Formats: sequence, structure tokens, C-alpha cells
Amino acid sequence: MLSKGQVSTEYLVILAVVLVVALVVVALVGGVTPVSRGATESQSKNYWQATAPVSITGWKYGGTTLELVLQNMEGKKITVTDITIEGATVFTDNTTISTGESKTVTITLPNDCGSGNYELNNITITYSQLDVDGYVQKGIKPIVGSCA
Repeated sequence: MLSKGQVSTEYLVILAVVLVVALVVVALVGGVTPVSRGATESQSKNYWQATAPVSITGWKYGGTTLELVLQNMEGKKITVTDITIEGATVFTDNTTISTGESKTVTITLPNDCGSGNYELNNITITYSQLDVDGYVQKGIKPIVGSCA
């Protein structure tokens, strides 16, 4: 037979275990945001580095300046004619990139990046190849990162 003191002790031990589990769950849930943000940035980099014919192998956004490193993954020379981000045309300089070559383009965006994180959606790159103009490459993942 259990004494009242033993039942109270067992009750307190079970309650302590439940509280510890609850604290662990709260800590994990609170820590999900930075982990998922890193995963999103990693997924974004993996996606854009693998796109073709124009891949974006790197980027940096600080103030209102966005630098994109474009690489020609095509077997022919291409000329990037414009880039749109979130529906706004942000780059219109004709930039010719030879096969396998990388070029950095500097874009001025209307919004200041600040000191937090950013996500740039709906990225479209328009380019020409040989004598054909108007090829369009649309990105399905955003460019994500931390402000520089």
C-alpha cells in the first residue's frame, strides 16, 4: 500500500518530467525560425546556382544596392538585357556573358535592405542569344539572405 507521502512524491516527479518536456518543446519551437531561415537561404543558393542558362552564383544586398553574380551555363554566348524583381524592372544594361563566364551586375533597388533579412521574389531574367531576342528565364524560388 502506498503512503500519502509516496504518492505526493511520485506526483511531483511526474509533474517535473512533464515541465522539462514542455520546456524542451518550447525551446525547440522558439529555435525553429533561425534554423528554417538558414534552410531557406541554403535552398535558395542551391536553386539559383543550378539554374540555366543563367545561374546566379552569389549575391549581396546592402542599403539599396544588390550585387548579383551571373554565370552563363549555356554553350553559347548570351546577353542579359533586363532583370525584374517582384514585377519591377531593376536592370536594363545589356551585359554579354561568354560560355562559363561570370559577371557581377550592380542593381539599385527602391527599398533599403536595413539590418535584417530579405527575400526577393518573382525574379525574371530576359536575355538574347545569337540573333534571337526575348528569351525569358523565371525563377521559382526567391533570393534570400541577410542584409550586408
